[in-house]
Amino acid sequence: MRRPISIYLGVLLILLRTVTTIVTAVNIAFDWKDVDVSLDLGTSADDQALSSAVFVVIMVLLGIAVIIDLAVARFIFTGSNRARFVAMILATILVLGSAADFFADGTSFTLENGGLLGLSLDILVLVALSDSDARDFTTSNSNGRRDARRSRRLLRRAGRAA
Repeated sequence: MRRPISIYLGVLLILLRTVTTIVTAVNIAFDWKDVDVSLDLGTSADDQALSSAVFVVIMVLLGIAVIIDLAVARFIFTGSNRARFVAMILATILVLGSAADFFADGTSFTLENGGLLGLSLDILVLVALSDSDARDFTTSNSNGRRDARRSRRLLRRAGRAA
């Protein structure tokens, strides 16, 4: 079965979301000195250590998000139905998180803070990957791989029995 356009669009949108994550990480890195991380620890050295630790944790989490997005995009492109589900679940969680953030404290979504771009990319990922052509493509590929594994397993068993 030929790869449908919705798979191409879904992978492209996931890659664009990855680029926005990288841009966000770069913006955080450049603006980190303006962030005030303090918990009344006493000395400024403790505040400095806390600030450095928080920065490292944020960068590691953003790096993990980039790696996951790249892996999911690759697996979707090769026809993995599980990766399609993972991408749709992640996009749903991000959309619901944005909605919760909006309703909790009225966060505005603008192009300046990146919220509007990220939210629209997540919604478009959901639309592209929930298409019936994308489902049929990944399901047929997953079924084909499963059948190939099953036949290899049967051949191995027949070889051991002989």
